Amino acid sequence: MSLVEGKRITFKRARPNPLFQDWLEELFEQAHKKKSKLESILKEALDSISKYPLPLQSGAECAILKGFDKRLCLFLDKRLEEYKILNKVTSNSSPNGINIFNSPPPKICAVTSLSSPIEENKSSEVHSSAVNPNPKHRKNKIKYKPAFRSGGYAILMGLLDHTTCSSTQSLQKEELINIAQKYCEESFTRPKPETFYTAWSNMSRLISKGLVKKTGSRKSQYSLTDLGITVANELFLDTQNMPTVNDIIFNDKSYGTASENVENEVIVLEDNSSKTDIFENISLIKNNFIDEQSADLDQQLMVMDAGTFDIILLIDKNETSGISKKNDPTVAQFNKFPDLKHEYRSLKVGDFTWVARHKTSNEELVLPYVVERKRMDDLGASIKDGRFHEQKFRLRKCGLKHVIYMVESYGKNKYVGLPVQTLMQGLANTRVQDDFKVHVTDSLTHSARFLAMMTLRLTFEFKNKILKGHNKESCNDILMTFEFFNKSSIKNKPLSVTDTFIKLILQLKGVSVEKALAITNVYKTPIALIKAYELCTEKEGEILLANLKCGLTSRNVGPSVSKTMYQFFKFKNIN
Repeated sequence: MSLVEGKRITFKRARPNPLFQDWLEELFEQAHKKKSKLESILKEALDSISKYPLPLQSGAECAILKGFDKRLCLFLDKRLEEYKILNKVTSNSSPNGINIFNSPPPKICAVTSLSSPIEENKSSEVHSSAVNPNPKHRKNKIKYKPAFRSGGYAILMGLLDHTTCSSTQSLQKEELINIAQKYCEESFTRPKPETFYTAWSNMSRLISKGLVKKTGSRKSQYSLTDLGITVANELFLDTQNMPTVNDIIFNDKSYGTASENVENEVIVLEDNSSKTDIFENISLIKNNFIDEQSADLDQQLMVMDAGTFDIILLIDKNETSGISKKNDPTVAQFNKFPDLKHEYRSLKVGDFTWVARHKTSNEELVLPYVVERKRMDDLGASIKDGRFHEQKFRLRKCGLKHVIYMVESYGKNKYVGLPVQTLMQGLANTRVQDDFKVHVTDSLTHSARFLAMMTLRLTFEFKNKILKGHNKESCNDILMTFEFFNKSSIKNKPLSVTDTFIKLILQLKGVSVEKALAITNVYKTPIALIKAYELCTEKEGEILLANLKCGLTSRNVGPSVSKTMYQFFKFKNIN
């Protein structure tokens, strides 16, 4: 190769960071299609990394470039880790650490300082043709492999399953989703909050990458290409030893380690009480639990010896759009846990609870835990229409000691009916005033994982205990049967005068369940309260209820609520 005299030669890599650029281009295309706010940020990051002349060894190093914030750097590091695992990249003698980029040979560019523009153009043509005769083939082709348990991964695994087990190679969309859902953490039918994205959205990328072939228009069929079969088999071999969430939770043979993991996973909003508030150790039922003089009562008790029962998670049918629908998001989430013993039933109160079922007689006792699940938008709606207080009242009256209020975030919580600050205040009141345990999760996926871990924890808690129960409300350590629990919790059952009184005053501003119970413990009926007001002056009436103690902390009902109650009832006439 001859060089033009008077030229200074510099060596420049055509694409110093091809992997990072490709990954950013994928992100940019996705953001552009969704018209995301990230589009401008990704464009700026792409421009800066394409102009940077040196190879970068990690996402963290990209922080020096314009447009790269912490999230983007972490994203690149995560993709880099997956790439190294799937491609078995090892360290070498590169001064920059692991040389994963396999960058092409430096491109020779002629930079002139004195020569004319015509000479510069000629020189550029000579050097570019000599060094890079066919620029189109310069770009390294990197085989696309979807991330573990992503939508693309699930589709490839589903098609691979079908290919190996059936004579036909193609599947329709619904058939493919039924097979693929178990391989994916995201739903194929339910979009992420505030987006149109589902796991099925990955199909277009698989088709564009030549891994999946689509035939037909109305009733499209999908099948793996030769390249798709190769990639799917590689993914299967690379990920077959990777543990699923079910394996992490249920297949840990070390009970001690599993128990610690459960305690670390179950997090409650800040509380001054110990973690054992949720998982309080119920003391062992001793042989002398029932006094000898209560022999008649002993005969009525249902007894389950240690090891004779299973712990079952019960899920309210109303939490699903239909159990028979295989693609229901809730059903799909719990199907990820094949080792989780769970059933779908009609629960009259709460959305989830647990029963101990005898292995031979199938008798069931309800454990003292119930979970009410709310998505942020549903929480806002329930506060506005009054269901919020009514549901909490029914939870308090259901007879189960430990009430857990589980709240799921809804995307970025932008469209939830009320300001987020108002919702968080409602949850704080629920924790402090109603003495409920409040647990916040990011999504349905995390909620299902929380409940799976709760089930495991309760299994550890009760496995060595003797359980006793009867067809009455729970008292001390005697549990109630599931039949009695469901019947006694019917929403439209006849209410006593006191219960009706409680529901009435719960509608007044500032009256919590705890305060309502404190008031009705002294004044069982509205007439009793009105008669007490008749004996008071106006000032005495306004503070009549102020010093009543409520809740575990024995706080006062307070002058504000007391005055509200007086103003509401003082004009009531007794007939």
